[in-house]
Amino acid sequence: MGCLTRRSLLACGAGLPAPALAGPKPRLGLVRSDHRQLRRPASPETELDYEQVRDMVWRAISYGRPRAGSLEAKIKPGAWVVLKPNIVSLRPRRAYRTGDITDMRVLKAVLEYVASRSRARRITIAEGGSYRGLNDPATTAVIMQNGRRVDALTFDWGDKEWNGFSGTLGDMIRETARRFPDKTFDYVDLAYDAVRGQDGRLRRIEVPRAPNGAGAFSSQPAYYVTNTITQCDFLISIPVLKVHNQCGITCCLKNYVGTAPRIAYAPPEGFSNLLLHKEHSVDFRIDPFIVDLAAFHPPDYAVIDAIRGLQYSEHDIGRPDQMVRTNAIIAGEDAVACDALAAHLIGFHPWDMEFLHLARARLMGEMELSRVTVDGDDPLTLRRRWAKPRLWYGRGNRAWRISAEPERPVEAWQRVHSPTDTLEFARWLPQSVAPGSRLAAAVTVRARDSRKGFLWIGVDGRLTLELNGQKVVALENDTRYRVAQFRQPVELRSGDNLLRFELEALSAQPRLSLHLVSEENNGDTLEGILWQA
Repeated sequence: MGCLTRRSLLACGAGLPAPALAGPKPRLGLVRSDHRQLRRPASPETELDYEQVRDMVWRAISYGRPRAGSLEAKIKPGAWVVLKPNIVSLRPRRAYRTGDITDMRVLKAVLEYVASRSRARRITIAEGGSYRGLNDPATTAVIMQNGRRVDALTFDWGDKEWNGFSGTLGDMIRETARRFPDKTFDYVDLAYDAVRGQDGRLRRIEVPRAPNGAGAFSSQPAYYVTNTITQCDFLISIPVLKVHNQCGITCCLKNYVGTAPRIAYAPPEGFSNLLLHKEHSVDFRIDPFIVDLAAFHPPDYAVIDAIRGLQYSEHDIGRPDQMVRTNAIIAGEDAVACDALAAHLIGFHPWDMEFLHLARARLMGEMELSRVTVDGDDPLTLRRRWAKPRLWYGRGNRAWRISAEPERPVEAWQRVHSPTDTLEFARWLPQSVAPGSRLAAAVTVRARDSRKGFLWIGVDGRLTLELNGQKVVALENDTRYRVAQFRQPVELRSGDNLLRFELEALSAQPRLSLHLVSEENNGDTLEGILWQA
């Protein structure tokens, strides 16, 4: 129990730690199946039954108590509570395998907890997956089971997928309704629950501003959203923990992608959120729209299913070792802190999660784990290194010195802070950028000690790079710009290391990005460094 130390965690990240939020430290619960306070502790490698999973979930909720004193105390009498699992896919879709979606036993345990302990009036399970509902006349992206069309509510899991859970999600809801007749229980398919105007047409709504004035992070600030998410009184995010090809991990906040109505964002030939990605991604990252969607109703509480998840990729890629069993549950009211802890547990640096920085900028929660209290099991002993996605990269440098006069001393160059991984020279030097112009950029990397790593460089133009006065590499790219396109091994000395770039523009939009990754060359930021302009 206790706080994770800065030395053990955030000191290994890159960049300055985030400023502390006002108020007490967030409190999270972390319970693994071998926790000694459980009724029937079991090995982390053991297949659990429902009673064991429920005991873990309820114990984690008791440890991860909110400022109100308990989860049930935070839920006001008569409230409409929404439980949002991740049920993005179903068998027999090619993308599905165990560990891809929220464990039904975890969802059932949270449902039972809220039903039995709170004075909520209505409890809704809500999700929008990549499959069409039963009343949708389209015939693409449908799920068939035993010759009939099914969806998340009607898909029969049998008794093989989840030990101690069988039947359908609808069965779970009906069984709970019989046990608690004083409450209303239902399911909402968020894919079809889009907000509409008085004319009946789908209506976009701008991202609400945070108390500090922060608004949308996407260049398109208005989104199609759902009635259920925007109108409910209390929202509990119940994701499965797994890696994600684009944002590192999918957990509490990434779970909000399932709240974007697919009738608004799906292309005609399928039922994915492809148009959401096209309209709202920024600098090749989906992180901005993850946080924008969460801003419409940030999680009031979170329970993370870390029983079984996926490494390498967020969906099935056919590797026999892709599914990883952890047999753990995380719970707490600060979803940002929950996601930071989840990232730590599977071997990521929380600092590398772009969406955590954006959520922190909206005052959604605390991303620095040295400022979080974790009760239950010790996160430092539970940490494992899961295999990263092949194209994963962490958060790049944002602190630069730039100039249109490379011959001048670096100390005289302009300081800029790029809002994304990509340094857009035309934004900062609009009068000096044209094809053929000579530009320069520099950053100092402070290292705790000498260490080896890799520079991942993206460039639009003709580039030369010096490290501490020595030429390292010359690169040229006049085709499609990509972040982290080129990779160069380097060795840093202890203390300050000056990286100096000279760039000849080959187009009207010269660009540069820089990541300094670990010796494993897996996209993680090199430990023990600090960027300084």
